[in-house]
Amino acid sequence: MRKLVSIWTVLPRGQQLFLGVLATFIVIPFVVLLFLQVYNAYSLTQLGNDIAIKENEWKIEAAKLNANVDPESLKSPASQFAYKLLEVHDDMVAERRVIVTIQEPLGEKKLKSGKTFTDDQLLNAASDRINDMGERECAAVMATIASQCTVMSATGRALGSNGYEYQLQLAFAEKNKLGVVDSTMSYEFLVTKSSPGKAATAARVYFEKATALRQRIYQDVADTCAAMRKTSGNCSITTISVASKLDRGTPMARVAASAAYASLVRASEVTASTR
Repeated sequence: MRKLVSIWTVLPRGQQLFLGVLATFIVIPFVVLLFLQVYNAYSLTQLGNDIAIKENEWKIEAAKLNANVDPESLKSPASQFAYKLLEVHDDMVAERRVIVTIQEPLGEKKLKSGKTFTDDQLLNAASDRINDMGERECAAVMATIASQCTVMSATGRALGSNGYEYQLQLAFAEKNKLGVVDSTMSYEFLVTKSSPGKAATAARVYFEKATALRQRIYQDVADTCAAMRKTSGNCSITTISVASKLDRGTPMARVAASAAYASLVRASEVTASTR
């Protein structure tokens, strides 16, 4: 290093300027570019390693859930979540829920008897029914699909000046057993969705009749899962969503519903042989 400094000091001023310009515009950019190329190559290698690790993470997680189940069928977080519910089929867990939306008119401000109500009185009366609505819906669930049911959440809100909406979330445990699962067999995990009670939800009804329609829907869900048990050997209901919504400005309601079922289906011979 000292030798280079001594050589630099004896160079004429012009050569020093030339070498300085050469270093500034050629050598330094070359070194920087070389460094960036090396850094990019290193980053790509790390990225590839991270992708490979993440690619294997879901396979590891799937194997932890059940080594006899095709890992591809447990690849998504949603499938893994549904499988965990299937594993605790006989237990009442907070994650297995019926989500219910119920809209009803607030009621008449003036009765035939001559008694009148203010808007606040009607709202307070609707609000006072929130807990009763949750308990009543749990009773309907237990009459059809559940051995246990509890109200996880019950809230209400005004819909303008003429209606009220109840939002209920109910946790439940099925009354029917999961079914047959052979620990020596290979399976694929399936999540099946349906729109239960299509016959019951085809037309709008008077809002008070929506309660009976929801119970018919719960029974349809139970019947669908029972049919899946006959085909696949097992079935577990994971989620149900039911909504009774008013046609604006009328006492008529429309009911819609969806449900999801988890089941283990025996893997085909081709699938099983490649695992």
